[in-house]
Amino acid sequence: MYPLKLKPIYDKTIWANDNLTKLRGIKETGFGTIWEVSAHPYSKNEILNGEYAGKTLWDLLEDNPKAILGEIPRSKMVRLAFLDAKDDLSIQVHPFDEYAHKHENDEGKTESWYILKAEEGATLVAGTTIADADVLKKAVEDNTVEKYVRKIPVQEGDFVCIDAGMLHALGKGIVALEIGQNSNVTYRFYDYDRRDANGNPRELHIKKSFDVADFTLECKKISNPFENVNMNVEKQLVDRDEFSVKLIDICEEYVLPQDGKRFFTISNMKQDAKIEWDGQEVDFAYTESIFIPADCSKVTVKGKTRILLSFVK
Repeated sequence: MYPLKLKPIYDKTIWANDNLTKLRGIKETGFGTIWEVSAHPYSKNEILNGEYAGKTLWDLLEDNPKAILGEIPRSKMVRLAFLDAKDDLSIQVHPFDEYAHKHENDEGKTESWYILKAEEGATLVAGTTIADADVLKKAVEDNTVEKYVRKIPVQEGDFVCIDAGMLHALGKGIVALEIGQNSNVTYRFYDYDRRDANGNPRELHIKKSFDVADFTLECKKISNPFENVNMNVEKQLVDRDEFSVKLIDICEEYVLPQDGKRFFTISNMKQDAKIEWDGQEVDFAYTESIFIPADCSKVTVKGKTRILLSFVK
């Protein structure tokens, strides 16, 4: 196996901005979500390089899961996507595993956001200011949900983890990389009375939202301002059963900590770099994510940049 470069999947949304599509030279507009690493029935990234070019990551998991995932079960595959928001996303909640397995035939979804860019004054929603479900049910009826959500100011380099069960929403003017469980289940709790292209209000999922919501959950922001470094600096951003994420500011080069037992994804958060393995080298572009199968020889990132390293323990 070798590092897999994947073809992004562009998904249109009502709240889309065009920061990333402009950066990537795409003229069509309206793509708010860009699936970067996914092997899920909803979105299956195509492989762009090497002998498996033209196949999807899903195909490889079907053919040889151990070579791709090592000792990690397929249920613990991760998904990565960029969110590029011109307007606030709906306030939503994701289910935990047990509920998702029973009701959605999918995984639960704990996720995390790394803020790539944020306009001045940008905020996101993570949690509520009260834990009383009855008050929040009344707020849904009265259309006053916004009074009770916790807003967190963010800037470039910030990182938050959103537990399954936490009300949350990315705010306008933010570009974020989402790293989370391999799930596509979202319950929309509140949507600012927005209308779709046909003038109809978008569907809400109030019962299911209250089934899974935990209004006691809190979110802590981790700030990570970028500094020029003369040695590699590593920082653990989240380390939990669902997934782990490390931030590495690279001075010149960084060797991935591979052991053949797990897969990795690496995401370039600062500037263009290179990936080297087995005497081969490929470009590793700013905002690109690359999938590293478990059965892959030593991989080195070369260049002064910042990466996010995602994996499952």
